[in-house]
Amino acid sequence: MLLFSTILKIDKSLTKDGFLSLVIEWNQGSPHEDNVIRNLKWDGSYNQKFGDETISLEFKEYRNEEIVAVRYVKKLDDGIIWKTDYIMNFKDYKMSIMLDRSFTEDAIGVDPSFTTPLFIKLLIEKGYVVNDNDLPVLMTPHLIGRENVSILTAVINGTKFYDLPVVYVSKTFLNNIPIDVDKLAYALKGVAHIFVQGDLGTNTFIREQCNSTNEYNGAIGIYYQSDVVRHKRLLNYEYFDPTITRQNIVKDIINFTNQQSIDPLYTWDGVTTFLLNDRFESQKEKRTNAERTKEETDELLDSFSSDFDDLTEENSRLRSSISELEAELAYYKSVFNSGRINGNSFLSSGSEKEFFPDEKKEFILSVLSDSLANIQDDTRKKHIVQDIIQQNTIEDILSKKREEVKRLITDYNGLNGKLKQDLKQLGFSVSDDGKHYKLTYFNDNRYTITMAKTPSDGRAGKNNVSEINKKVF
Repeated sequence: MLLFSTILKIDKSLTKDGFLSLVIEWNQGSPHEDNVIRNLKWDGSYNQKFGDETISLEFKEYRNEEIVAVRYVKKLDDGIIWKTDYIMNFKDYKMSIMLDRSFTEDAIGVDPSFTTPLFIKLLIEKGYVVNDNDLPVLMTPHLIGRENVSILTAVINGTKFYDLPVVYVSKTFLNNIPIDVDKLAYALKGVAHIFVQGDLGTNTFIREQCNSTNEYNGAIGIYYQSDVVRHKRLLNYEYFDPTITRQNIVKDIINFTNQQSIDPLYTWDGVTTFLLNDRFESQKEKRTNAERTKEETDELLDSFSSDFDDLTEENSRLRSSISELEAELAYYKSVFNSGRINGNSFLSSGSEKEFFPDEKKEFILSVLSDSLANIQDDTRKKHIVQDIIQQNTIEDILSKKREEVKRLITDYNGLNGKLKQDLKQLGFSVSDDGKHYKLTYFNDNRYTITMAKTPSDGRAGKNNVSEINKKVF
């Protein structure tokens, strides 16, 4: 699951050696000892791997495009796998930074929190991050006063744009800043610019220049360079919670950056795919040239066949990975575009992916409907729940799926090709496990059902129906 993504413009003073030296400094200087790769000795090669199966740091160079890619992997005991990628394009002098979290089969519980990579702090401190248009990329807020208020009004009016989103925090009428802007700026370093009103006396000027569309009295605005969503606003109500509001701003901006399309050459898998394709083309050329003599041909064909099999397998894995990333991108787009900041808070849809459109909505409305009978009549709770149910229509896909499972499995006496295909249509993959079949819902091992190949009990089918519907529908 993609947790963090950004692309930064980099100063041309950064060399390949300087980049990899900085990566090593980042790892070796980590405040968390368990993140440090011991006995790391770099020999200057741009294609090298350090560490072991649980923690590793790998370098790859793609000379054709002047790209150096870095991947850091850490596998935890609870089955969580953290991946941090730094892709530096020395043609365009841009760097992609991505943080990803995935799971092994043993992963059970996951802490949804994450930390913005410390590497961005190093880049900013050493002066390697180029200004965004005319605006420095900082880890602290930009203070808006009378001398630079035009920067803010241009953003609000849509006459000036930046690659990174802009967050504007206005002061309250009591001259207070509603949230901790220093924490916000540090959390969003390299991802967004933070503007904070420094002089309450600028209110009149800002209002006049922006036709009263500006935020004021502690309101907060988020400005995106996007055709889909350009502006979101949070108002400072009576029950405004500064901490929750700050966290929600971070979440919204991270969701926005994660749903942006990325050139494959700015991803680890993309670079790896291009390298494999180049190797493949090179092997084909060698094969053609080797046709001069049978001895040469036989020798090279053996080598080619082995490499070809390896390349085919790796390419298949990468295609699958890219498909997953594309699906994840679509998910983030749907989450972000449907999200809404309203008042002092907004409802988060959480980090669980939907296995079909409106799955979460179906489950929530189903739970609300089931609970309705147990809520006392003529109460505020019941009126609100009834209103939510009445105002939200669903296709009742969950009920349809439950009925389909019942139809297919009730008289179960073993799996045939037709039944496997029908289960696949419902989202199940089927694997052989000795005396049993394992049904896994959308390849998520948390939702695995075991079924006997040869049922010994006449109620086996009904029991399977009950278990499947209880677990996934």
